[in-house]
Amino acid sequence: MEEDSEVEKEKTLLLEKIKKPYSVVKPTKFCSSNKEITWDGLPGDKTCAGETLYKRAIVRGDAVAVGSSVLVEMDDSDDVSPIYFVEYMFENSDGRKMVHGRLMLRGLQTVLGTSANEREVFLTNDCLVFDLGDVKQTVVMDIRLTPWGYQHRKTNANNDKIDRARAEERRRRRLPLEYYCRSLYWPERGAFFCLSTNTMGLGSGVCQSCKMKETQKEKEIFKVNKSKTTFSLKGAEYSVKDFVYLRPHYFAADGKAMDTSKSRKNARLKPFVVCHLLEIELSKSYKLADPESTKVKVRRFFRPYDISP
Repeated sequence: MEEDSEVEKEKTLLLEKIKKPYSVVKPTKFCSSNKEITWDGLPGDKTCAGETLYKRAIVRGDAVAVGSSVLVEMDDSDDVSPIYFVEYMFENSDGRKMVHGRLMLRGLQTVLGTSANEREVFLTNDCLVFDLGDVKQTVVMDIRLTPWGYQHRKTNANNDKIDRARAEERRRRRLPLEYYCRSLYWPERGAFFCLSTNTMGLGSGVCQSCKMKETQKEKEIFKVNKSKTTFSLKGAEYSVKDFVYLRPHYFAADGKAMDTSKSRKNARLKPFVVCHLLEIELSKSYKLADPESTKVKVRRFFRPYDISP
């Protein structure tokens, strides 16, 4: 069947792309006139940058709404068009109609590989702002929340059976593929997470993913409080009287970690040193605190084999 051949062709393309890390390519530019792309509805609030927000737009006859999903045309025509979840839409100061979207990966593009369902996609924290003219078409996307627990197993199994039968019927009728999403894919943490639907597609001009990244970026900035009793480093906060781990080479005479272990198997391994943080010392020659100019005074704790002959 023609529909089956198209699905197999898409699978082949995705398998070729999974061999290398997925990266977002710059969208291509459709030759669309302003008449082909219009806002549908009254303007809403404004973003923090003063850009007017909209909930719905008409792109070459297709309705694109906040909370929906779209295929975006990319520069590389050999690539399978990526799917983006529409977080919000706005009109910038130049009068261009823009979309802030979050990338959704097909199962083949994740660690699941060929074991993934061809219809399941996964939301990511990768965002992109693109022109509404770059939208290729809308896709049918169902956001699902699957209840967990033994008491839901039978219901979930029945729902999956009905869903597979419906998908097979659509395949026989050569209807477009319908996707569903029920997880957030976070490869940096090596896990899949439940979707936070209460923060998705609000159209408020705030993207939860971008907000989370900004918060994390602020946490990673090195800071020392005014009383010089607490500092933050790489997202972690340390205070005077805390117990911390330090690398063993700081206590080696030649600057290298010396092995005191009696086991030859771990001859090159040295454990971190346990220390008690006593004081934070700032350099007077620097106006702003930074990790290079800030020093700490600690009391070292020894393990039994550190002091045994």
